[in-house]
This record gives sequence, structure tokens and C-alpha cells, in this order.
Amino acid sequence: MALMMLREFGFSMLCWFRLFPYARPYYRHFEGDFRYPVVLLHGYGANSGFWQRLHRRLSADRISHGAVDLAPVLGNIESYADRIEEAANGLLEANHASSAIVGWHSMGGLAARAWLRRYGHQRVARVITLGTPHAGSLLAGYGIGINARQMLPVSAWNSEERHWLSALSASEDSSVRSLFVSLWSRHDNIVMPQSSAELGGAKNIGVEGVGHVALGFDARVLDRVMKEISATRRSRLAAGSE
Repeated sequence: MALMMLREFGFSMLCWFRLFPYARPYYRHFEGDFRYPVVLLHGYGANSGFWQRLHRRLSADRISHGAVDLAPVLGNIESYADRIEEAANGLLEANHASSAIVGWHSMGGLAARAWLRRYGHQRVARVITLGTPHAGSLLAGYGIGINARQMLPVSAWNSEERHWLSALSASEDSSVRSLFVSLWSRHDNIVMPQSSAELGGAKNIGVEGVGHVALGFDARVLDRVMKEISATRRSRLAAGSE
């Protein structure tokens, strides 16, 4: 447990003092890659720098991908949908692909669910979330901004924002949920309770001994993410977009 806490602290410091200050949104297309591209969305208070380690692995396998900065930082999660749509369209056009794979950490998963509600899921082949508080997190009450209040569990706050999560869930049917793979940690230090990161109707995969920020850096977790991405890109539907 002590080692897990030390790793979580170390990755948090790496993000805040090295990765985030110099990060910019990016879109990388590899020549000859016409399969599903990958769209990456960060979590609350973060930016595209969070994906540095996954960016390296995707680049090593010549998988086209891009990372989006969700702004304003403390804004309404619903307002991020247009920015996500723009990024997805750019990657799909560059790859001449019919669908994309979306990878999300924490709040980014909720932002992308809002994007799917607004723009539809027809162009999405797979959704992979890491530590997303699909049912909210009690610790969101310590955050600031509209987006923090929107991440509170429905029963935790008697305010207008608390209805956002329930309305989001009500808008999704089995065809949407079946696209999701939710990777979550039983030792997540931010999503409380940890089971809130499980999503009904999705493929839920629990891991042990990994903190919230560390989900984006842990080799075992990233191995599983790459496995899901590769399997989806190898699928018959992906091959049909070549």
C-alpha cells in the first residue's frame, strides 16, 4: 500500500510540474494508417500532457491518434462536446476512416459520454475509460467549478447539477453501453466509492494496487488499453475502412 501511494504521488508530481506545463493538443497521423484512429481525453484539472506514456506506445505501433485539451478547465462538462467533435472529425478525415476509438481518463469519460449524447455513436468503434466516475464520486465535493459539481453522485448534492449524471445515464441504451470498456481500480484514491467507475452494460475490468493518476502510467493498465485498441483495429469492421 505504501508503494502504491508513493507511485501515485510521484506520477501526480510528474504531471503537474513536468508534463502539464508544456503540453499542447496534438494530432498525429501515420502515413498508410487507415484504420480506426484514437482520440484521447484527459480528466479534471489536467490536459493533453497526461497521455505522454500512451502517446509513446501508440506512436511506436504507428497508430494515428490525437489528444484534446478540454477547456475551460472548470467549465460545464456538456460544453466540451464541440471540441471533441472537431478533434474526432479531423482524425477520421486524415485516416479516411469511418469510426474512431476513444480513450478517456476520469472526467474525460463523462465528457465523451456527453459528446456521444449530442452527436451520436455511429462513428465510434470502441470506448475505453480509465477511472471514470460513471456514477459520480463523493470527493468531487472538494473540487471547484461546474464540472466538479456535475461529478457528484446523484444523491450527494441537492442542486441542479446533480441531475446531470442521471440525465446522462437515462440517455444511453444498450447499443451505446456495449461500446464501453471501463478499466477501474479497487484502490482508486479519487473515485469514491471505487465501484462508481463501473458502468452498467459495459465490459468492466477491475485492477488492483493502482491509484487514480497512475492508471495512465501503469504498464499493466496500458498493456490492456493497447490490447483493446489493437483488437478493435483488427476487427472486420476496421479492415473494411481501409
